[in-house]
Amino acid sequence: MAKQVESFKYVTENIREGDIFPSFAKLFQAVTGRKPPTGKRNLDIVKTNLSRYLEYRKQCEVDKSCRKKNAVIVTTIHNPPLPKECDGRGKHGKYVDLLRPLLLNLHSFEGKYTTLANHLGLFSKYFTEIKSRSPDIAEQLERQSDSPDFNLWRHNKHTSACEREYKAVISLKLREILKGALQSLQKDGIVNLQEVYAIVPDKDVVMEDFTIRPRSKVEEYEEWEICSKAIEEEASRKGAVLNPESAKHLILGYDYLQSLMWSITPYDGPVEATPEQAEAIENYQLYVRQCVVKEYKGLAELPVVEDYPLITNTGLFFQNPKLVQLYNNVDEKLRPTLFGDVKFWKEIRYEIVDDNKAARYWPQEGFHSEQAADQVSQEILSYMDKQLKKKRLETGPDDLDDVHLALGTPKAGREYILKNYASAVRFHEMLEKLYEGDI
Repeated sequence: MAKQVESFKYVTENIREGDIFPSFAKLFQAVTGRKPPTGKRNLDIVKTNLSRYLEYRKQCEVDKSCRKKNAVIVTTIHNPPLPKECDGRGKHGKYVDLLRPLLLNLHSFEGKYTTLANHLGLFSKYFTEIKSRSPDIAEQLERQSDSPDFNLWRHNKHTSACEREYKAVISLKLREILKGALQSLQKDGIVNLQEVYAIVPDKDVVMEDFTIRPRSKVEEYEEWEICSKAIEEEASRKGAVLNPESAKHLILGYDYLQSLMWSITPYDGPVEATPEQAEAIENYQLYVRQCVVKEYKGLAELPVVEDYPLITNTGLFFQNPKLVQLYNNVDEKLRPTLFGDVKFWKEIRYEIVDDNKAARYWPQEGFHSEQAADQVSQEILSYMDKQLKKKRLETGPDDLDDVHLALGTPKAGREYILKNYASAVRFHEMLEKLYEGDI
């Protein structure tokens, strides 16, 4: 049976990110043309092999409104397939081998992936360059103690569309390799890894003279009533996936009924979301993406989630800078109306739980963390060099002067590879020179 298991041929030419299958067996059959083998060991083998070609999740994990327990959705297509030894979830690979000692050297961490990358020293030369080019940012970072929390890949309204696209791709890659290395360490029983949502509750009132005071219980009740009605109204839109009962767990960022037991609101900063709040956040974010796709596609009504993979495939969704901009606009308007002035984001937490196992990958004498971090940065730039030649971006009316073609005239609404956009090439070359020592 082992030879038969290894003989499966995996073909993904007709599979797309966001495709939904009623079961893993149907997905496997679509890729290989054959039914999956029986027996846990054989299934584990073919699933490992399949992971080199694509990644999938249960649809109900992505779409909380889904009631089909066996349905799966394709989240990533690897083209070309990942080499066996370079699978991000495996024990070896160019990224995971470089990142293990850096991650273990921290012992533990709590925060965003972008903050973790800064703590590890990834693209530290670019961080230095940003501060040297922008005195305002340098002064801001000197005033605050959490400078590693600075997002190197953030952008503003003046950033060109192609540079935003480049930054989105590199940020996603960093997150992917860090998550893969941590999952590998967790699989080996070396660290305990968790993903949680952090919430900053809305517990204060800003007065007319801009002074701040805690919100009274009466004001809490009034605000909760206003937000509750707004949630009910939003959820009543035709086709809306927003779950009103779930969403109410996010009003003001804490459980209002529980807060009545306290004389003052017992929150002083970010707090970990409860399971109910985490579910509410994911449902709300799904609804925001639904609203964004309605606007993006120019639809008269909210789209059916199953018909638009962009809604459920977050990796695909957030690679599109136009969708990201629309998402931020919708969220900035909708969130205060539904929940008050609350903020929430996803964080990771990990800590070493087995020092003996960690010793296998512990930094050895002569290990230089800066050199290892720079090597990871260089590997990512090699990856981005390939992305410039394959990643495509639709040209808007304001982007035409940025497009350079060997033949023909650029036209709005056409897609061109990032290599055709001068500002993306300049940004990439600047990063490459930083790591060649030329700047």
